[in-house]
Amino acid sequence: MSLVQERETTAQLAVQHPAPPAGLSIRGVEFAYGKHQVLRGVDLDVAAGTLCALLGPNGSGKSTLTKILAGVLRTRTGSVRLGGNDLLRMKPRERAKVVAYVPQSAEVPFELTVREAVTLGRTPHMGMRPTPHDTAIVEHAIERLGLAELAERRLSDLSGGQAQRVLIARALAQQPRVLLLDEPTSALDLRYQVETLQIVRQVAREEGVAALIAIHDLNHAATFCQQVVLLSGGRLVADGPAGQAYDAELLGQVYGLPVEVLHEAGQTQVRPVLAEGALA
Repeated sequence: MSLVQERETTAQLAVQHPAPPAGLSIRGVEFAYGKHQVLRGVDLDVAAGTLCALLGPNGSGKSTLTKILAGVLRTRTGSVRLGGNDLLRMKPRERAKVVAYVPQSAEVPFELTVREAVTLGRTPHMGMRPTPHDTAIVEHAIERLGLAELAERRLSDLSGGQAQRVLIARALAQQPRVLLLDEPTSALDLRYQVETLQIVRQVAREEGVAALIAIHDLNHAATFCQQVVLLSGGRLVADGPAGQAYDAELLGQVYGLPVEVLHEAGQTQVRPVLAEGALA
């Protein structure tokens, strides 16, 4: 085989077997508000296709870590790599092509319609106006979040839960490689909490996205997330599948409440241990 033929064969194999999507690698990330240290040398890996829950009590560093990964907060300590790129060193527009962030509350003009707000997710990828390709992606995100009937409604006419679903649809329209969600289900009723977590898990799995969700509900995290990470005092103290990472003694120490961890029919659940007569 000649050198030219060998190179052609190698190229054909590369097309037939594309490289797997890159996961997220976080090393040595620290952050402080003034003298108050919030994150202390966080190391974490989230594989492509994985939905990872960031758990911990208020003040443990969940939202701060999410905002650092999104570029909302800046730190000079540590690295966050997606393949060969350090997200902390990327320019905002380039980072927006691969990282989507869903904050706790709406940050879009309320005079926009739902469709216009979701279209904002295409901004890093498109020129002066959306192409048919952009429009198709936007419509798919709207359908996926159950917003089709609300597409022409203005955000000012929506409930808090509906507005939160618009933010998630906008993030999906970005077609990110990293999806960050900061307590996205806090304003949703139980049905939409479950549906939203199912959608995010499906998107991560089907599109090879590394997804991180800051969440308080330990049982939702165990049900929908392949990986759970527990933060306490700015340090990572547990990491893995819920069935392995949930330890009753550790959770009790972190949350200041005695709990029991149950493993039944392939499901892991956490329940508080209440003193006798506490519900009387």
